[in-house]
This record gives sequence, structure tokens and C-alpha cells, in this order.
Amino acid sequence: MTGNQRTFDTGVAQSIARLPDPPRYWSYSSLKEVETCPRRYVLGHALFPDLWDGIGYPQLPYQAALFGSVVHDSLARIIAALAQAGCFATNSPGAVSVLRELGGYSEVAREALGRRLRKMEGNPRVDADRLTRIQEQLEARIPEARTEIQGYLQRLVLVPRGDGLPAVRTLETANPAGPDSRRTMGPGSHPEAPLRADSLRLAGRVDLLTVSADLADIADHKTGAEDPSHFEQLRLYALLWDQDNVANPAHVPLARLVASYPTHDVAIPAPDKEELRGLAESTAVRVAAADHEVAADRPSATTGEHCKMCGVRSICHDYWQKAPIGQNLLPDDDWLDYDGVVGEQVGARSWQLRGWPKGSPGLLLRVALSGRALTSGQHLRLLNVRRDDDPEVQELAATFTASSEAFVVTSETA
Repeated sequence: MTGNQRTFDTGVAQSIARLPDPPRYWSYSSLKEVETCPRRYVLGHALFPDLWDGIGYPQLPYQAALFGSVVHDSLARIIAALAQAGCFATNSPGAVSVLRELGGYSEVAREALGRRLRKMEGNPRVDADRLTRIQEQLEARIPEARTEIQGYLQRLVLVPRGDGLPAVRTLETANPAGPDSRRTMGPGSHPEAPLRADSLRLAGRVDLLTVSADLADIADHKTGAEDPSHFEQLRLYALLWDQDNVANPAHVPLARLVASYPTHDVAIPAPDKEELRGLAESTAVRVAAADHEVAADRPSATTGEHCKMCGVRSICHDYWQKAPIGQNLLPDDDWLDYDGVVGEQVGARSWQLRGWPKGSPGLLLRVALSGRALTSGQHLRLLNVRRDDDPEVQELAATFTASSEAFVVTSETA
């Protein structure tokens, strides 16, 4: 943070943000996020001292994303352990001992899940009941995670390293921009390899970098379906490798870029020198634009389909202004977000809400949770309420469930 502290009032209780400065180094994901929506990036990296002690607006965990993280974390740990032991594939002599020492695939996945869940401690949006549900749902998917992990590892081929340095770099200590991780990446396989281009203020961590005497390959593990962005990210890693004078002082060229999926690999050619030059120029422009967006006193918002799964939409005034009330359905169409003012209570656990702004459709809201009462006149933003198809109710009706959230609006003009 600079001495001139910038704040942004989101108009939601306990959610005045202390805005961040541009980062020292950008990554592929951070550039992509700020380009998708500057406000989402900024609020995701701001401080909210009235809400919690963490960095960024507290995020609501999604099972699919957590599952992918568990698989990715497990792969990183197993590959690093195999490389450390000098095993070059899962069928190498000694690989069984390495996996046994780790506890086996399933145990590695459980430990990865445990680490991810511990990071949610103190998150005001994740109470004990929600955390328990998430844990139970993901523990039930451990066999699925094991199968995916094995699918990646069956195609794994590591190359021995001659530098004598340990291959293990834990997820907690790995930092692509940190000084302690800076070293030359000589011949051999380098899991979780940190790369940095100082002149571009760009950094990243490659899942697996394999270097030979005169060529190198980069592989990145992907837990979702194939997407063009995966290859865009790989090309940016190619730029990092080309520009990193510490990791690659000999400027060893790349041969292949590989997106590795659970059942198959997809390889693309590495960019040539001319393409790398153009990529460097376009990246410099992107970094400058991202710096400008983050440095703004009022972070701009870009609304669209991506808003439906945005972690800061509860505190984004633009989302609620542009999403039609009752029509801003979430992806499965059974859940919706709603902005309204609590009116009269019409049942033991039912309230009438007036849509905001005035003239918007009303909502009959039922509360499934005992002990949860609404206050008349309170302006609320409701996330993930379950839409009800009730033939006896002509207006929009929904139920506030254990998966729903309510946010108190303090200013309608934020």
C-alpha cells in the first residue's frame, strides 16, 4: 500500500474496501481477471478491515473449483516427491516406495483437501455447517480425484537432473516472484518451476519444465475441459522462459507446450522469435492497462455472463443495476439473486419483499432456517435463493436456504 490510502465504499455493511496498489509482478491469471472485470480483481485483493483480517473480499468456495485444486495440488506433491527420489515415472524402481511413504494417492488427495479447507478458517462467508457440507461432498469425490491423478501420472516421464538441488517445492513456500526461488534451470525436469520476466513485471509457476541440452518443454496440468485460454497461458509461459535471464541464462529455446488433461495431452508448437517479440510487446501494453485500472480511485466494473459466478457480486452496485430482477438466474436456473426491501411478514417464515429499484418485481421469500428473521424496511441483497414453482403464488417466490446469503445495503448509490 502507498502512503495515500484509497478507499471505496461498496454500499454494503462492513464492506468499505482499502484499495490495493498494482502488484509488483503480474501473472497470467491476474491479468486475465483484471481484463475480465477490474472491480472483481481490485475487490478480490483489497482489505476489508471491518469484515475480516484476510486479504481480499472473502470468497465463497465452489465445489468444482475446489476439486480441481485438490487434484492439482496432489499432482504437484507427487511429482515433486518422485523427482526428489530420482524416479522418472510411476513404474520406475522406487516409485512404489515413494507413493507408499506419501500414503498413497487417496491420502495425498485427502491431505490436499484438508489444506484447502484450513485456508477457509476465519472466512465470514463460510460457517461451520457450510464447511462441513463442502468437506463431506469433496471427501465423497476422493476416488474420482484418485482416478484423475493416476491418469496424469501414467503419462508422466521425468528427466534426471544434474544440479543436485532438491526438486521439492511446497505449495506453501513456492513463490514465482520471490528471491529465494531464483536459480538456473539446467538439464532435467523441474516441477513447480518459478519463472519471472523483470522487464515485463510478469511472473508465473510452470507445473513441469523439462530442459535438455538444447531444447525445453513446458507442461501445464488442467483439470477442466479443453479451453483456448489454456494455450494462451502456455504461450505466456513461453514468453517467461524466453525472458527469464536467471532461470534460462543460455536462452534455451522451447520445443513444445503441452496442456495435460486427465485422459490426454494436447501439444502446440512453441512461439518463434518473432511471435515472442510480438507477445512481449502486447504483454507490456496489457500490464500498463492493468496498472491503470488498479490505480483508479473507483474500480470500473464490466458486467456480463461472468457476473453470475463472481465472488464479489454481492458488493458490486453495477451488477445489481444491470441484472434484471428475477431474471438474473444462476447457471442451473433453479437459483437466483434478488435485490429488495423487506416488507410485511405474511407467514411464520415468509416475508414480502419489494424489488429495488422501485417498480421492480416483488418477491415472496420463505426462510427455511429456524431462527432466521428478517427486519421490515431493511434493504437486502440475496444470493443463491432457491426459486419456487408454486401454482398458488402468482408472483416470484423463492426460499432462503442454508446455501443462501443476505447482505445489508447501506447505500443505493455506491
